Amino acid sequence: MRDTIERLGRIKTIVLLTLISIIATNLLAVVAHMILGFEIPASNTPVTILVSSILTPVVATPFVNLLFRVFELEKNNRILAAYDPVTGLMSRRALISQAASFLNFAQRKHSSVSMLFIDLDNFKTINDTHGHLVGDNVLHRVGQYINTVKRESDLIGRYGGDELIALLPDTDKEGTKRFAKKLHMVLAENPITANNEPIVITLSIGATTHDGKASAIDINELIRQSDLALYEAKEKGKNCTSFYVSDTKFEVTSI
Repeated sequence: MRDTIERLGRIKTIVLLTLISIIATNLLAVVAHMILGFEIPASNTPVTILVSSILTPVVATPFVNLLFRVFELEKNNRILAAYDPVTGLMSRRALISQAASFLNFAQRKHSSVSMLFIDLDNFKTINDTHGHLVGDNVLHRVGQYINTVKRESDLIGRYGGDELIALLPDTDKEGTKRFAKKLHMVLAENPITANNEPIVITLSIGATTHDGKASAIDINELIRQSDLALYEAKEKGKNCTSFYVSDTKFEVTSI
C-alpha cells in the first residue's frame, strides 16, 4: 500500500481518495435505500458528487501532506543510517551488514574476496593543529577520493574515527595490490589544504584476501586479519600496505 501511495504522489492520491469518497457515498445511499426503503431523488446523485468533490480534497490534503512528510522523514533516517555524514561513505552498520552478504555470496560462487582496513596517518595531529572542522573536511575529501577509485561493486565505509574499510568482491591479491596502490596515489596527487597550508595525508592499509576455494570465513575474521595487517603497516613506518599471510607473517609493500 505504501509503495503504491508513494508512486502515485500527493495529487493523484488526493484524486483517488476523492473518487473513493464519491463511490462510497453513493453506495451508502443505495444501501440505505435497499435496507430502510428511503427514496433517493434523482437530483441527489449530482449533489452528492459535488459535495464529495469539494469536501474530500479539503479534508484529505492536510492528512496526505502529513503522510508524505512522514515518508520523507523515514527515507532521510534510512539514508542517515546507511551513510556516514562526514565522509559520505557507508556507515559501519550498513557496511558490515552488506559486506557479510557479499562475502556469503562470494563463497557460494567460490570467488575471491578482499578486504582493506584503511587508516589515515597522524590524523590526531591534524585535529590538534587545525581543529576538528578541518579534520572532518579531510575525512570527507579522503572519502570522495576513495569513491573515485572504487568500482560499482566495491563496498567502502567508515568503520570508526579515521578508519575506513573496503570490501572488494571478485578480487584476488594482485587486484587488491593495484587497488591499494591507487588509494595511495590518489591522495599523493590531490593535496589537501587548510588555511592555505598544505596538509600531508598518507594512508596505512592492512589487506587480506580470502580464496573462494578455501574453507568458509565470516566477516569478523576478515576484519580481524586486515586489522592485524594494518597494525603491521603502522609498525613498518606507515604510508604503506601490509598484506596478511598469517597471524605472525605479513607482506609489506611501500608505494
